Amino acid sequence: MKTVEKNLRVGVVGVGTMGQHHVRIIAQTPGVSLAGFHDTDPVRAKEICARHGCECFATLDDLLERSDAVTVAAPTSAHLEIGEKSLRRGLHVLMEKPLAHELEAAARLVEFSRNAGLVLMAGHIERYNPAVAKLMDLLRCEPDDIISIDARRLAPFDGSRCIDVDVLYDLLIHDVDLALEIAGSSVLKVSAVGRPVFSEKTDVAHTRIEFHNQVTATFWTAKCSPQKVRTITVTTPRRSLVADTLARTLTVYTAEELPAIENNMCVMGNIRKEDITLEDEEPLRREIEDFFRAIRAGSPPLVDGERGLRAMEVLKLVEHSIAGRGAIVEGRSG
Repeated sequence: MKTVEKNLRVGVVGVGTMGQHHVRIIAQTPGVSLAGFHDTDPVRAKEICARHGCECFATLDDLLERSDAVTVAAPTSAHLEIGEKSLRRGLHVLMEKPLAHELEAAARLVEFSRNAGLVLMAGHIERYNPAVAKLMDLLRCEPDDIISIDARRLAPFDGSRCIDVDVLYDLLIHDVDLALEIAGSSVLKVSAVGRPVFSEKTDVAHTRIEFHNQVTATFWTAKCSPQKVRTITVTTPRRSLVADTLARTLTVYTAEELPAIENNMCVMGNIRKEDITLEDEEPLRREIEDFFRAIRAGSPPLVDGERGLRAMEVLKLVEHSIAGRGAIVEGRSG
């Protein structure tokens, strides 16, 4: 992979809900120059220019001509075109999830970036949430058999964002990516049910994934809930780790005494609760900084294109199961 030592010129494509924060963070990052941005909405473009004193380019090609790397927060349907144009010009790309609108399109981007030696990063922001990052650290530092993963990601319906993808590619993709990392195994089989509620796409889904190493993951995902929920619970024989990515908290329950038959009784005792202290860091800032580190070091970011593609492959299995009304869909062989 190519390394870059010069001052990076970084462009932003799309300055909507997420892209506006890309502009803000890049403009504040030392050693990086905000080349400007491109957005098809002239009113929005004028607003962002006034807010950050940066340049808006009338065309994508004009922006790419002035950039060494781009972050893309445009609608998913445009990801393939933007990604291919950027990679063909030799630019590194941070693509907000999902990588593309279809699995085949995402695979094309991954293959092109691999052959060109360019960074292609998938913007799975939850990897950079302090609660999740610490959870991952604890699992690495104190390895234990994973029994189960329970992920709940609920949100009110918002017709102003991510309207070109369903709940799987808007929300579930985050938790599938986390589950793949935590389980550390390939998928054995998937079953799922889902349905539209307020749109013509799947707005709520209940998913179950079994991995080859016997880890089981369950997911409750919805963008039609009055209550906003973002939790992931990982259970091992002696611990339960509960991360809340909204509140940015991590609570660990540890059984100091594992079950043993004594006086015809088998109990788990001396359960200790610990609220873990977390660093107060903005997840998106950490994500973008990881993108810059990967470019300069010539090493993969936390969620490179391959990992982003792997999450999309699992979502394709979920789609097939929902279409089959909960049919069991086989994953890859071990």
